[in-house]
Amino acid sequence: MKATGVFLLLSLALCCYQGNAETDGGAGKGTEAACGNYDLRQGCTKIFDPVCGTDNLLYSNECVLCLQNLQRNTNVRIKNRGLCQKPSPHSNSAQN
Repeated sequence: MKATGVFLLLSLALCCYQGNAETDGGAGKGTEAACGNYDLRQGCTKIFDPVCGTDNLLYSNECVLCLQNLQRNTNVRIKNRGLCQKPSPHSNSAQN
């Protein structure tokens, strides 16, 4: 019962706070990580289930992304599950 109350309060806090915590590259892109599913105070598992963040950094799992968001006071979202895709060599070429 106590854990349910803590979960509900944490979920409410995340819902109210996330609007102000967008990073420059993450606004409106990707999907929100399900941080309420993890007890971030106890750390994350070392299970490798990679996610690519909207900051184009690879996180070993969703919990680690959530923990980094909490520590850095950011809101990096999940760009895709799995490894980050390298940009096409033509995507950054200057046009003359």
